Amino acid sequence: MITVKTHLAIADDGFETNTYIVTCEETGETAVVDPSLSEESLIQKLEDKKVKYILLTHGHYDHIGGVNLVKEKTGAKVVIHKEDEEMLCDKNKNYGTDSTLIYADILVEDGSELPYGNSKIKVLHTPGHTKGGVCYIFEDDRVLFSGDTLFRLTAGRTDLYGGDARTELMSLAKIAELDGDYKVYPGHDAATTLDFERQYNRYMRTRFRRK
Repeated sequence: MITVKTHLAIADDGFETNTYIVTCEETGETAVVDPSLSEESLIQKLEDKKVKYILLTHGHYDHIGGVNLVKEKTGAKVVIHKEDEEMLCDKNKNYGTDSTLIYADILVEDGSELPYGNSKIKVLHTPGHTKGGVCYIFEDDRVLFSGDTLFRLTAGRTDLYGGDARTELMSLAKIAELDGDYKVYPGHDAATTLDFERQYNRYMRTRFRRK
């Protein structure tokens, strides 16, 4: 079993991003999903945690701004899809305001599995918002972290570097085809469920399907 706690990061311009702290109840191992900002308030929440991974759903600045601080304080491994590694140190691609150097420890691809607690974290490659966008799936707990691919009743924008609308729709169809229901934790806004999105999200109900 895992517990999921949301740390809401609010940038100076008021833009909000969800950072998630995911802890295995049996082993205490913890993963931090998309540490948005370099904040001591986030570090305080990790003080008693055994942080194993920093899971990046993609390489945009609002999802990676706190990576170096979390890594420095916890020694966790930085995980990102190989197609988005280039974005970590390039502000022209991640849309950050500085050239902070961030280095990945683990490069994943579709179907990669990461040992975690008494189970594994499965990687689902869902490009479209970026080339290397992913969802992280905790199958035993029926939990999915969707980054900026899937939101409640909508989907991620595709007009930024590496984005592609057709590919985004293919990724949403891929998510829709997962077996059963999942609790979905997106990069922004409220959590939802996969069954709800299958029924009401117009981007998942589109007639476009993977071929």
